[in-house]
Amino acid sequence: MSVSRAKQRQAEGKINQAALVAKAFARPLGGWIATFQEAIGMGASALAERLGISRNSVYSSIRNERAGTISLNQLDKMAEAMGGKLVYAIVPREGQVEEIVINQARKKARRVVQRTRAHMALEEQTEGLSSQEEMIEELASELALEMRRDFWK
Repeated sequence: MSVSRAKQRQAEGKINQAALVAKAFARPLGGWIATFQEAIGMGASALAERLGISRNSVYSSIRNERAGTISLNQLDKMAEAMGGKLVYAIVPREGQVEEIVINQARKKARRVVQRTRAHMALEEQTEGLSSQEEMIEELASELALEMRRDFWK
């Protein structure tokens, strides 16, 4: 196994592990800042004082988090001021990393097989071909292993 393939496998493992943990919780309705404040019993005034900002700025940050426009840096500062820690990750919407890779490989394989079949039909060379789905799966497996530079195009 090449070094780059080993690195890829290691990253894949981290992402899959994070995905399992992420399934256990979703962003609270009021956002993490307000929920954490509530959990530790810290009011906006106390948080503002710790951050050296106005109470209105705290409320603005809470609104921005709910709207999805708060920066990670700002969210991290808020977490630190409350004695917390910001944790974030990018994880697959569903399933594991391998499924994302194999789905992309299938898309590429399907295009290749359909193009090849069209050419063969024009040349009347369709005898002895296995089913299209078998061909796609076989080619997809090869493409997923090779992962050439144009894999994600």
